[in-house]
Amino acid sequence: MKKIVNNNSYKRITYLKVFWKNNQPYLQIYDHDADLVTTQSLIGYDFSYQVPTPFERVCVNYGDLFEDENQNRCEKLVKSGKKCDRCIREDNIFASQFHNVHTKDRSSISQKMLKRMQKENILYIAGFFDGSTKVGTSASNRIHTRLLEQGAIHAVLVVETLDGITVRLLEDLITEELGIGQSISIRKKIDGLLNPLLREPLQKELKILSGKVKDCILNSGITEITEIATTWENEYSSETCWEKIQKYPISLSTGSHEMKVRSVLGRVAALNHSSGMTLLADLDELLGITVESGKITGDEISVQTKLF
Repeated sequence: MKKIVNNNSYKRITYLKVFWKNNQPYLQIYDHDADLVTTQSLIGYDFSYQVPTPFERVCVNYGDLFEDENQNRCEKLVKSGKKCDRCIREDNIFASQFHNVHTKDRSSISQKMLKRMQKENILYIAGFFDGSTKVGTSASNRIHTRLLEQGAIHAVLVVETLDGITVRLLEDLITEELGIGQSISIRKKIDGLLNPLLREPLQKELKILSGKVKDCILNSGITEITEIATTWENEYSSETCWEKIQKYPISLSTGSHEMKVRSVLGRVAALNHSSGMTLLADLDELLGITVESGKITGDEISVQTKLF
């Protein structure tokens, strides 16, 4: 690995967030010298940067608060992890209210949270390349965005509810009665991309499972639901760059890197490396770390070729 050289021509930036909008992935970037937060399309984006030693961390919430009147809530710089202490506290308070809202008496729920719950929601079953499945919920108006964020390869939208409380009751019911979990680890998602199972059998299994989920809901006695039973496929998962792809062998949070984004599933990117190989990496490794961006030659890498 070559020595990292400081150069004033490099731009100091921090990649803050990967997010999806209008079925497209984007990257939120903080430019330290210009004191500016920008958004860049992630497909085709050139990562050419080096991580200085030592490096500083910026709270990944900072970009969302940058132009907000409450920006002073964020402490901006972080000693470790991805969020400042103040943002962690506020996020934890919100999460405890949001995720447990269906377990509380409605008289104890704030009017602000109740108003947030008063919108249509969809319960879905999503599948991944390793064969894992999960039950999840989303506001109806952002269901496709939610599935893209999850990095699912396909899903069945089972039912729609009038509010966010009912859909969470159904989600817990499915987990309790059918044993379907509500999250899939990033390790399983990456393992599935590296060693994918055949798509057609996975689709059939998901359809069978969604039928069991529907029956469970219809027998629950919970009313005011609308059956949907529509399927969703992630078009990014069918791109040829994911075929026989291998893992980027070094951490994105150290050293020097030169690569271009070819495709994205959730927060996992298929990267065209300067060596000519296409490799996958979890972009979360990079978020919140201040790097020096510019014309940089990436570190040499060694990847063992797959035998199949």
